[in-house]
Amino acid sequence: MIDAAKIDTTIYIGSFALHQPVTVFTDCFISIFCFYFFKQLNSLSNPTNTTISWKRFFLFLGLASIAGGSSHGFFAIHEGEGYKSFWLTMQALNIFSVYCAQQATLNSVLQHSDKKHYLNLMYNIQLVLFSIAVFVFQNFLVVVIDSAVGLIPIMVIYFIDAKKVKTSAWIAYGIFVLFFAAIVNATKFSFSAYFNYLDIAHILIMINLSLMFIGVKRGATSSELI
Repeated sequence: MIDAAKIDTTIYIGSFALHQPVTVFTDCFISIFCFYFFKQLNSLSNPTNTTISWKRFFLFLGLASIAGGSSHGFFAIHEGEGYKSFWLTMQALNIFSVYCAQQATLNSVLQHSDKKHYLNLMYNIQLVLFSIAVFVFQNFLVVVIDSAVGLIPIMVIYFIDAKKVKTSAWIAYGIFVLFFAAIVNATKFSFSAYFNYLDIAHILIMINLSLMFIGVKRGATSSELI
């Protein structure tokens, strides 16, 4: 099967070459979404530790998307120090975003858990190990595994919490959408070289983040009213 993402779709603006333009474009939109969500949460008065962690989650993902888009757009050959400086930065920022989601969950749904101390220790160990692994293995699979280890338990926790707090369902379903993005990436399902599996996955990530933001914002707003 032909990998649609590896077909050359470079466009030229004068002497400037932009590689994988649709992938770069969708990466930019993810960043715009994330920075908007960050701004919305940052404008809340008296933010809780949960809100602070969630806004950092969106901030790190927004920065990761800029780095990821740069690695796609500026380098035709995905090798060398220049490319890796963006690509590995993107991965490291993704690791930190997962950690922020874990901290947000720890300070909200799990705040009264008798295992809170041990969970926090596990989250910190995961952050350190996977941050190192990004630069040791230099393989995007590190981010995939970290996301699965970090976000799947969070999804389950929020689905359980949704029985009591309806806003938690938005966060849980938002994370659930990532399964479809993972399937698209794994199967490399593409409509064309100009709308390949990377682009489809990016659209799904926008949906994922939007659903999560609705849950986070409603939860933060209701907390302010208490």
